[in-house]
Amino acid sequence: MRALVVASALLGLLLVAAGAAGAHAVPIEANRQWQSALLYGFVHTLAAIAAAILPFRNLLQFASGWAFVLSVVLFSGMQIGKIMLAGIPMVPTPLDNLTFLVPIGGVAFIVGWLLLGLSAAMSPGSQGQVAEGQPVEEEQVGGD
Repeated sequence: MRALVVASALLGLLLVAAGAAGAHAVPIEANRQWQSALLYGFVHTLAAIAAAILPFRNLLQFASGWAFVLSVVLFSGMQIGKIMLAGIPMVPTPLDNLTFLVPIGGVAFIVGWLLLGLSAAMSPGSQGQVAEGQPVEEEQVGGD
């Protein structure tokens, strides 16, 4: 899981640098797409870190974290790269042949959340237990 945290930290670093550069260089026409790519990138970078540090420790959790990393690279990275190279979304760039990767990145976002949810639901001890290993007290149905 350490590699997942390192990869996520690197993505966070790159997103902050891109955001700072974009604040000065992105034209108004591309600002909405730019902001969207940054928002999705940051949210899913944090999701990857959460996947790495949650206590479930199973293959689905590991896969969810890497799905988030992949999604940030494909979805946010492709859009940010294209805008940085072109200045506006409609100008041709060397990345034009790779824009089919953006929707694949969107699907990877969805897959990451699905895997993370399944990881939590299927982890041993996830039913009737809290993080400290103490049983969850169930409320009595009916009444005294």
